[in-house]
Amino acid sequence: MRLIHTISIIITTFLVFAGSFQVQAQTTKLPVAFSGNIAGDTASTRFFLDFDQNLSVKTFYMDKPNRLIIDLDEAVFNLGEENKLEPRGLISAVQYGRISKGRSRIVLSLAAPVEIIKASLKKRLDEESFRFLLDLDSTDEETFANLLQQQQLTLGSSGNIAAKGDRVIQKKKQEGRFTIVLDPGHGGIDGGAVGRNGAQEKNIVFEFAKVVKEKLEKAGPFDVLMTRDEDKFVSLRERLDFGRRLKADLFISIHADSLKQRFVRGSTIYTLSKKASDKLSERLAESENSVDLVGGLAVEEEVEAVVDILVDLTTSETKRFSRRFSSILVKNLGSEIKLIKNPQRSAAFGVLKAPEVPSVLIELGYLSNQEDEKLLQSDEWRGKASEALVRSVYEFFKSRL
Repeated sequence: MRLIHTISIIITTFLVFAGSFQVQAQTTKLPVAFSGNIAGDTASTRFFLDFDQNLSVKTFYMDKPNRLIIDLDEAVFNLGEENKLEPRGLISAVQYGRISKGRSRIVLSLAAPVEIIKASLKKRLDEESFRFLLDLDSTDEETFANLLQQQQLTLGSSGNIAAKGDRVIQKKKQEGRFTIVLDPGHGGIDGGAVGRNGAQEKNIVFEFAKVVKEKLEKAGPFDVLMTRDEDKFVSLRERLDFGRRLKADLFISIHADSLKQRFVRGSTIYTLSKKASDKLSERLAESENSVDLVGGLAVEEEVEAVVDILVDLTTSETKRFSRRFSSILVKNLGSEIKLIKNPQRSAAFGVLKAPEVPSVLIELGYLSNQEDEKLLQSDEWRGKASEALVRSVYEFFKSRL
């Protein structure tokens, strides 16, 4: 009895300790950026950001285009409308957010070449917060290029150190089952389009993808994976490679962009082609293919010859399957929700360029249109659209089931 009693005490003590450790882990708070500002002119500009606790910060130069990358421990950006970092002086645009697990990033697009005069993180006089301060002076292209060269010699990197994906998955094909990859666009530092009432593309497409994933897994022998399973940045190359590593049978990229023509609304289905079907599709593809800039990555140069090779590598069978699925999707979506005029379109979307994976890109709607913005956040609309998508996938694989 004593032995049993002793073991009971040990187990109880362990459970209490484990429970307290779990509570402690859960209550660990991320640093919060609560205030910031940009001041100065095109000769000298100051950038600062205040945090409620200490954290590590590193700064890098990047070119093509010229940018400054500020990498830091994962943080929460709670600046609010009154503390928005409005670009001015040498800084033409600001992006910030999560870049990968445990890390956040700030990307400062530059209006002209700069030199960092001061970069520091110090405790403020109130002794309760920390200020990251960055002072920039205007310089010439030659000096900026030399700064980049010195950085490469010191670090062995141009600052392009964002994790291009921390989920390395290899998959063996299982007879009778099909692998579907859902690719909710944007994420983390890259919020995508923003509606007139504040809806963010990254949130809308992620919520839609989660609903589709759950329904697909119940609908048939489908293994469904997502290129991102949380609010984080994923590069275009990693999205593309993710589907290829999994030997996906179908890749569906999900977006909800914005257009200058606010009257345009409805869903659109895109497949890959080296020449866009129309000007609107061409502009959307150019926009989507440059999103890595938002995350502070170098965008691979794609001269026309390289684009031609990539498209030619896509087998005729893959093209045929992609177009077939696109046709099925247009038919089923059209019976449930509004589609844009001529909903089957094509363009050179980088995320669709896996030669062996049938791929489509769905624009659920356009956040530049207020009616679309409202519908895309509606459970009823989401239910109809997701059911139509699931039916389309089942119909696409029906002859092979």
